[in-house]
Amino acid sequence: MGALAMLSFTACTGDQALPPINKPEALGDANLGNGDWDSPMAAYQAALGTVPHDEFGYDKSEAWVTGYIVGWVNVDISNSNLALAADFTVPAKVNTNIMIASDPDEKDPANIATVQLPSGDVRKALNLQDHPENLGELVTVYGTVGIKYCGQYGVRSVSDYVWGDEGKEPDPNMVLPSGAREFFSVDLTKGMEGFTFDQGTPADKNGNPIPNFQTWKQDPKYGLVATGGIADKDFEKSKANITDAMAISPVIDLTAYTQIRLMVHQAGNYFTNSANFLQMTSTLVREVGSTEWQQLEVPYPPAGNSWTFGNSGYMILDDYAGKKVEIGFRYTSIWSLSGTWEIDKVTVAGVYSK
Repeated sequence: MGALAMLSFTACTGDQALPPINKPEALGDANLGNGDWDSPMAAYQAALGTVPHDEFGYDKSEAWVTGYIVGWVNVDISNSNLALAADFTVPAKVNTNIMIASDPDEKDPANIATVQLPSGDVRKALNLQDHPENLGELVTVYGTVGIKYCGQYGVRSVSDYVWGDEGKEPDPNMVLPSGAREFFSVDLTKGMEGFTFDQGTPADKNGNPIPNFQTWKQDPKYGLVATGGIADKDFEKSKANITDAMAISPVIDLTAYTQIRLMVHQAGNYFTNSANFLQMTSTLVREVGSTEWQQLEVPYPPAGNSWTFGNSGYMILDDYAGKKVEIGFRYTSIWSLSGTWEIDKVTVAGVYSK
């Protein structure tokens, strides 16, 4: 028993709410939201384990939730019983969580939603250890609902927040059409995943072909990687090869989908800037059987001077609904400038129409 008395709880665990718990009729419709940025769930909805649904009946487990910060969970007392661990005083002893409620004076744990604060900007801004002045403030957080945290349903894995009673209006380039779901996804760090390479004809600065040079390669850490850079430092002291090469996806069947969107997770460095990246690379699509490629508009290209990966934003493939296509990634370099392009994930989503 003495050994058990020394145990302390440093984190909260959770269980998925299956099935979602419906709100009691006594709560009525006032102040209840559907989890959208402009209609966030009330804290007591999250506390009930409610999971909102979209118009097609799909769970929206990622939702905006609004409430007043009423305290924090003392995980040194318990990480599974909020009735014991709820603390309404400040400053808090931990910075990993807060509690929110629809009433700023709420003290009943049954009406309180626990909120997990992962490390990063959200934790730095919201926690009551560093910011006791946040107690009583109205905040809207974005995270996963329908999962227990510290013995109570709440909001886990919070990734964003806004002070006040509304969330952030979504960027249309980062939001799928209503009802769209991902149906094609490849992790290119795991292998070629059906992609093929057309290495073109690499040449030196004088236009002489360079045999066996591979512009595109697959890397277990970075995915598909393209560069015209020369590893041989003695090669005429040149900076790069002249290249024009393609990475081509396997056939992607769009015959059962509409409102189709392509997302690429990528990085680009040594292009100097984003303008050079866009000039020297392109994301393309073509119908199977065609030799003509169509260039797609990339909402958010890499900065061109960083190894930081980021999402491209959704590229629109609506013209190819009902068809089978291939996606192509074209890379070029010149003797005086050779960037490095890395692609580790490619996904396609759409609305199923059959």
